Amino acid sequence: MRIRSIFALAFIFLFLVSPLTVQALPASVVNVTNPAWTAELLKDGEDGFKNVSTAFVGKYEIPVVSYSRTGMTRIYQIFRATTAVAGNCGPNNGWHCTTWYDSDLVPGSVSNIATEVYGPDTFGVKWVYSANGYIRGASVERMNDNSYVTESWNNLIQLSKFGGVLVGPPSLAAVGGHYRLAVTIRDNTDMYGHWLVYMHYVGGSTNTSCIDSGSAYQCDVIQSSYGYNSIGVPSLDLAPDQTVGIAYYFNGALKYAYPHLDSAHWPSNCGPGGDTWRCITIFAGTETGEVSRMTQFVFGSTSSDRAIAFRYDDTLIDDTIYAAEYVVSGGNCGDDLNILGFPVKRWKCSDIVSLGNLTTGYNPAFSIAIDPFGYPMIAYEDTSADLAPVDLRVVYPRGRDGSTETTWAIQTVDGAPSTSVGTGAQAALSFNSAGLGLIGYLQEEEYALPDLKVAWQPFQVFQPFIIKP
Repeated sequence: MRIRSIFALAFIFLFLVSPLTVQALPASVVNVTNPAWTAELLKDGEDGFKNVSTAFVGKYEIPVVSYSRTGMTRIYQIFRATTAVAGNCGPNNGWHCTTWYDSDLVPGSVSNIATEVYGPDTFGVKWVYSANGYIRGASVERMNDNSYVTESWNNLIQLSKFGGVLVGPPSLAAVGGHYRLAVTIRDNTDMYGHWLVYMHYVGGSTNTSCIDSGSAYQCDVIQSSYGYNSIGVPSLDLAPDQTVGIAYYFNGALKYAYPHLDSAHWPSNCGPGGDTWRCITIFAGTETGEVSRMTQFVFGSTSSDRAIAFRYDDTLIDDTIYAAEYVVSGGNCGDDLNILGFPVKRWKCSDIVSLGNLTTGYNPAFSIAIDPFGYPMIAYEDTSADLAPVDLRVVYPRGRDGSTETTWAIQTVDGAPSTSVGTGAQAALSFNSAGLGLIGYLQEEEYALPDLKVAWQPFQVFQPFIIKP
């Protein structure tokens, strides 16, 4: 390749284990299918870690881990250091630690971090959380080198309009500089009314569906139910083409909701008016078991790439992590209809990992993401062997490694050093555009405060380096 006759082109070989040089062009990756993971200690011995989340942000896909802490009114963020924003924490000060402070923030209510590129020079990161009777949004704009630009916050949902009690953290996405979220809110009565609420931007300032005083957002009730713990914490995601999906626990089963244009043969059955969304059952419980109240849904690089991770707890068999993959038709779960009204199974449900017979109330972590090639991966804390260390592991289809086998492969990412140590709690997995992973998680030890760690796949890039003759 020639850039001009007066220039020569050379390449510098880099490993992404030092602070990011943000002047680099987008990476060309070598052997990205499954390079080794590198684990680093970010925070040593701090209490009350909550809401661990990960992302790659901005044009240069800077890795970031965010979390909150019990008793603290801050959102903590740990970015990989750049040439513009020097490191101040982590090994060799290779990471930059900063916080968002709000004296009204309710600890433990913080959503996942959501991010989007605003334009050629800046990007945004967003969170939502419970504050003073509202779901409040926080937004920070940064340059692509991660230097600070500006920040803002605003109240988004008045909790009292939907019962008043937040059920777990909201699930957040960012699009067009605005918030998009799903959240479950319940009342405080003996009836335990639950409402699954979807919030999206519509413009203006007089819409009162979310806040009595009016706002630019519309709040829609997708589904409601009465009964203790009848609707769980939802998981929302947006595809690049703005296709929306929400996965959630509903009375012992895993449900999936999507906007749908009502028709005679393929009717809508939920959402505002009962005929604007379609809610289907992905995996139903049985007399002896039910799905976990926590689930995670994600799109890949297209709206056809979508998957759900969930746990099935049955008194007769071991607790199991399942993956539901969208297959349009010909699956074994996710009963739906086609345009002619004929029944179709749009999802394929597979039991992926046995977790053993878990103690009642123990909910091991899991997180799912889809790489740019369409392969799902689940990060989880392994509990399958009695009296063995609890390790952080990932599981993924063997096709990701180039195999023709249709089974899933398990890989240990960070092994616990002893049986008194548990590794992988609150695991949160993300991929960058090259298909390389980032996992934020905890390492917990008896009689000691937990550590926050990160595992990532350092990747090889080629940075154009222009030499004048």
